[in-house]
Amino acid sequence: MTFLFFPFTHITQNQLDTILTFFASFQYLPGSRDFKHDQTLQKLFEQGKIAPFFLSPDDLAPIELKLKQYLEWARLHKGNEVNLKSLLKDNPYFTNDSDVTAIKSQIKGNKEETLPGESILQKDLLFLKMAQLCDEQNERIDLKLKDLDINRDQLMSALRGLKSPLTSVKEGEIAMDRDFGKMMTRERMVAWSRCVAAKGGLKQGVKKPLFITTSEAVFDYLESNCKDVINALDIDKIKVHENECENKNEWQHLFCDYLMRAIQAEGNRENELPKVDDKCSLSGQIKLSLFSGDEINQLFNCSDKQIPVCLIKLK
Repeated sequence: MTFLFFPFTHITQNQLDTILTFFASFQYLPGSRDFKHDQTLQKLFEQGKIAPFFLSPDDLAPIELKLKQYLEWARLHKGNEVNLKSLLKDNPYFTNDSDVTAIKSQIKGNKEETLPGESILQKDLLFLKMAQLCDEQNERIDLKLKDLDINRDQLMSALRGLKSPLTSVKEGEIAMDRDFGKMMTRERMVAWSRCVAAKGGLKQGVKKPLFITTSEAVFDYLESNCKDVINALDIDKIKVHENECENKNEWQHLFCDYLMRAIQAEGNRENELPKVDDKCSLSGQIKLSLFSGDEINQLFNCSDKQIPVCLIKLK
């Protein structure tokens, strides 16, 4: 079984830490041609911990050009948001043969219409690129706000003559509470699954993918929109190994075997849960469900009867 992270093309440090706590390696659609822009991902790629579905230059060139044009257009009209609605009515941007109604239907995903010369794949890639940019910017904002909280806490502690901070937040700690999956959840999954399928990531072969996500919003969406759901696992608190722990690799191997037995409905799930008996104090949450039905199979571009999806989080 392979572990396929979805439905994001931008992966935060918190998501990386969470995934690599539970799994030794995973597959990922980065929305880029390589990892030269990110040394952390490049190092993990070289170590074999990330198996990416890179995009080709032919895939990316028209998308990056159009994204650049969009951003330039937004920069030129920054500060003119009040007149944006009338501006679009008079002269919709990049729509020689389309009107505002057609643009709205494309954004909402109501129709499979495309602009002249634009394929469905290009449309999906452009959506994922814009979602990736949004997620990257939101992560940077969150990190800056977290740094401000840490600095403010340290300043107040110094003014009061305290040796330790007033709160439990440690310097360098990243507490990312924002769930990017809440924004356009279905649209993300539709665009992501079609792009992964186009890159060969959903081929029906010997190795069946287990879809893994760190987004509760994504998992909740699937539960709410699937008529046939089998809840294979729901563990609110499970002890896991911390980074650099010598027992981590063996535990991950046992944990993956445990997941496979849960998917196949074999064994006693409670008694066979791998234990952490050393000094590691980190804990996590895991939910595993098997989804089936025409709508879900179509959403994931899979013809399998059941689609296993796993939600993982660190506590």
